[in-house]
Amino acid sequence: MIKLFRNIRKNLLTESKNIKYLKYAIGEIILVVIGILIALQINTWNEENKTKHLEIKILKELHSNLNIDLFGIQEDITSMDLIDKACKEVVTYLKTKDKPDSTFNYLITALRVRPHFDPNKSGYGLLQSKGVEVISNDSLRNNISLLYERAYTYYRRYEDERLDFQNYNCTAKFLEYFYENFDVNSRWYAKFFITQEDYDKLRKDESFFKLASAIAFENATLQHRAKRTEKHIMDLLEFIEKQLNPDLSND
Repeated sequence: MIKLFRNIRKNLLTESKNIKYLKYAIGEIILVVIGILIALQINTWNEENKTKHLEIKILKELHSNLNIDLFGIQEDITSMDLIDKACKEVVTYLKTKDKPDSTFNYLITALRVRPHFDPNKSGYGLLQSKGVEVISNDSLRNNISLLYERAYTYYRRYEDERLDFQNYNCTAKFLEYFYENFDVNSRWYAKFFITQEDYDKLRKDESFFKLASAIAFENATLQHRAKRTEKHIMDLLEFIEKQLNPDLSND
């Protein structure tokens, strides 16, 4: 092709057809420019296609992670329901029962439960390594960042505060009255029990009743934050599903 252009140019010069040569030269330049533009456009399409495939891969991994997170935090919320119930029932039990039994031991064990949420971040880690701009939807990108950088971080702070509260206020009191055994077959891998003598003392210990109330308060505070985090996860899951399946947005 290049050889053909050179021959045509040579013939035009030989024939002194300057105007035709000029037109040909302009045409040749235009063809070169068009070729470059086409090549650039193809390259752009290829890059956009790669970015789109990467975005879909990351969104699918985020979706998988969030489903696991949702299950985990819902399990924690259920455990918190049991803790709240135990806080109330253990007080009633102490005020109405003369002897401890397996029910009482179960309630006490529930008071020491500390649900721990450990979010899966492989998808978010991949997004950070590739650059958040991979996510084409601005609102979706913002919501992802809000969940992982703020909601999860804030919830972890609540968990840490609950842990500090139990370490500073509960551990010594429980060691004063209860024996604790590790039990792999138990729901929480632990079983508490108390002697009759210690039980009689516990019934007269007003500070323990205050502690049960404080545990209920700390538990309710954390559960409130857990439910807000749960909603954030569910909203983001729905957003990602619509991004992966645009037809859902039209339903």
